[in-house]
Amino acid sequence: MKCYLYNNCSHKDCDKEFCLRKFKTDVLYDYSLLTERQKNHIELTLIGDSPLDRKDLDAYKRLASISDNILDFINDGRSLYLYSKISGNGKTSWSIRLIQSFFNKIWLKSDTKCRAMFISVPKFLIELKASFDEPNEYIDFIKKNILEADLVVWDDIAAKPSTDFEANYLLNLIDNRISYGKSNIYTSNLTPKEAIVSLGSRLCSRICNLSENIELFGTDKRNLALAKGEE
Repeated sequence: MKCYLYNNCSHKDCDKEFCLRKFKTDVLYDYSLLTERQKNHIELTLIGDSPLDRKDLDAYKRLASISDNILDFINDGRSLYLYSKISGNGKTSWSIRLIQSFFNKIWLKSDTKCRAMFISVPKFLIELKASFDEPNEYIDFIKKNILEADLVVWDDIAAKPSTDFEANYLLNLIDNRISYGKSNIYTSNLTPKEAIVSLGSRLCSRICNLSENIELFGTDKRNLALAKGEE
């Protein structure tokens, strides 16, 4: 089985028992809350015959540029709101790709600490509610590292209307990160105007108005992957 670093490593025939790059990158991924499967290189191309796929060309070029220059993006404290009404057309994959790009650039000089985090917002809100009744390691970990991480992906934000408590809790976390000059990437199925209903005007303003907004129009790529036997 190929190492998940295979596509970004010059040592294609490496068979060393110990690899410093993999050791340090493993630690970065452990802190990131990404799964083992999500460590693997993600090839993102415009596939399919739909005109909607071709409509994403400029968006893909811009996202590729952000990926190539991810250190500038993070050092400048910039944020991104990546949205589409169509599920499975690359929002989450691109957000993970940007974390991967960041790790590939920093692993050598980085301390072994939390540099980026991937937070599924629906899961986070469920776990947050559960933490009221008993200790919750997932929530405790996020609370401890939320301001430490240079980059946080808030995946599937505004998936459902938030309660006042949920909106205020997210607002506090995101507002503090913005104040500290930290970068955020938000993915959503809602346009910025629609997100106001789910998030409220204050939180939506922080997320959408202080981020570069990119919309994807393409078809569901997961269906194509299944047809090819890739999933």
